[in-house]
Amino acid sequence: MTSITLVPPTAGLHDSWLASWDEWGTLDQDGASAFLAEKLGLDLRKPEDFAEWVRVLVDMGRPGATPPEGMAPQSTLWVVEDGEYLGAVGLRHVLSNEYLAEAGGHIGYGIRPSARRRGLATLALQASLQQARDLGLDRVLVTCRDSNTGSVRTIEGAGGVLEEVRPVERYPASFGLTEPMRRYWIEL
Repeated sequence: MTSITLVPPTAGLHDSWLASWDEWGTLDQDGASAFLAEKLGLDLRKPEDFAEWVRVLVDMGRPGATPPEGMAPQSTLWVVEDGEYLGAVGLRHVLSNEYLAEAGGHIGYGIRPSARRRGLATLALQASLQQARDLGLDRVLVTCRDSNTGSVRTIEGAGGVLEEVRPVERYPASFGLTEPMRRYWIEL
């Protein structure tokens, strides 16, 4: 019998996280905030840099925390099954910049390719919605690429109401978007 849990990031999952990175084929794993490591000059392949990145992620979720420049306070949970990292979900406490307000939203999540179609994204999103309620948020913005039918089902299943599907042309080029984005609001 396997045990799936949602836990704060931990350096103890370094090897498993790296295996997930290999599956994704990119450092940019949805929901994982791995881009932050690059921004901080950290090499996530190195255990000491990975541990520093984990520390920053955990600290960003603490009340009154000051996140790195350009970042919002954020609570991160990792989806873990029997000691194996399967994915992540991040809840931005505020939409503190243009990117988050327009394209990133409050919640980002991602499940490694080998663990998809098991309801883990739904589990992660539900946990993040509870965190949002605990923070006193009234509603959250959740976005996904228009072509991501799995996320569409997950968000709509959680009560997401589609605001609009925005074409790429409506976003600044600096956002680096390559396809339309679906914008959903979930009332809490």
